[in-house]
Amino acid sequence: MNLPEAAFADGELIGITGLGIKGKVGRAKRTELRNLVLGGIPVNLRAKVWSECSGANTLRVPGYYQDIIARSDKDDDPTAVSQIEMDINRTLTDNIFFRKGPGVSKLKEVLRAYARRNPEVGYCQGMNLIAANLLLIMPSAEDAFWILTSIIENILPSGYYDHSLLASRADQQVLRRYVADVLPKLSQHLDDLSIELEALTFQWFLSVFTDCLCAEALFRVWDVVLCMNDGSTFLFQVALALLKLNEPQLLQCDTPASVYTYINRQMTNHAISIDNMIKASDGLRKEVKPRTSRLAGTRPSRQRRTQRGGERRSTRRKRPARLMATATVTGTTADTRRARQQRRGWIYETRCQWSKRIRREGLGR
Repeated sequence: MNLPEAAFADGELIGITGLGIKGKVGRAKRTELRNLVLGGIPVNLRAKVWSECSGANTLRVPGYYQDIIARSDKDDDPTAVSQIEMDINRTLTDNIFFRKGPGVSKLKEVLRAYARRNPEVGYCQGMNLIAANLLLIMPSAEDAFWILTSIIENILPSGYYDHSLLASRADQQVLRRYVADVLPKLSQHLDDLSIELEALTFQWFLSVFTDCLCAEALFRVWDVVLCMNDGSTFLFQVALALLKLNEPQLLQCDTPASVYTYINRQMTNHAISIDNMIKASDGLRKEVKPRTSRLAGTRPSRQRRTQRGGERRSTRRKRPARLMATATVTGTTADTRRARQQRRGWIYETRCQWSKRIRREGLGR
C-alpha cells in the first residue's frame, strides 16, 4: 500500500529499528545499515538516528521529563546534588556553549533529572561528560536525557554506574584479558614495567570515551555504540584498536612514567585517522566475541558440528530471526534482549567473576 508523503514529517525515520527481523532481506539491510553507520552518520541525521536506534524513543514518555524537572529539590540526594554542582562548571569549558551559553544550566537539568529518575545510581562522574556531549548534538535537553537514560539502562551492563561500580571495574579485567590475547607483546611489556592498564582505561569506559577522544572521533564511536545492538561490546573493540594502533610507540616507552604520559596525553592525539580507528575497531569483532567452543579450549568434533547443523536447518523456520533484538525495544523485549546479550560468552562470565571479587573486597567509588 502506498502511503501519501504528507503522512510523514520531514526527515522522519520509519522502521529503522525493525531492520533485520524479516529473513535474509532484512539481515542484508541490517548489514547495509551497519556499514553506513561505520562510515559515519551525517550530522543532520545524527540526532534522529541516535534517538531511534538507541531505544530512546521507545523509553520516552510524553510529559515525564517536564514532571521530573518540576519536582521539589527537597527530596534530592544532597550528595548527588553537590557532586553535580562541582562537575558542571568544569565540563567542556573550552566549548562556548558551556563557557558562556546555556550549556551549564541544561547540563545541570539533565543530570538532576536522571538522579531523580534513578536514585540507586544518582550521579556518577563520567555521566557529566556523556550528557554534555549529547547536548551538543541533540536539539533539546529532553532528547539528551532520554538517550542518557538508554545508555545507562539499556546499552551498558546493569550496575555500570551504581555506587560500587562493579560492572565498570569488571570490564577493565575483561579488557586486560583481551589485551593479553590480542596484543601479547604489549601485554608482556606492561607486565615487565608493572603497569596496571586498568587504572588508565577505567575512565575511557566510564565516560564512554568522552574522556579521551576528540568530538569528531567520539561521535563516530557513538554512532556504533548507540545504533548497533552490540554497543557495549564495541567499547572493547575501540580500546583494543587504540592500543593496537599505538603499540609501536608504547613498546618504545621504557619506564612506567613514559607509558602513563603517552596514554594520558599523546595516544588519542596521535596522528591516527578516524576512519582507520573505526575500521580497526570493527576488524576486532571476531576477537572480542569469540565462540563458546574457543573459550572452553575445545572444538566440537566434525560429527557433532554436522549434527548441530542439521538441527539448525530442521528448526530454522521455527526460530525467530537472529536479529530480532534489533526490533523496537520495549517492556519484556528490552529485558529479553539485555539478558541474551549479557549472558552471551566469556565477557559476561568474566564480568560476573570480577564483580563478585570486587564485592568481596569491598571496593567502590
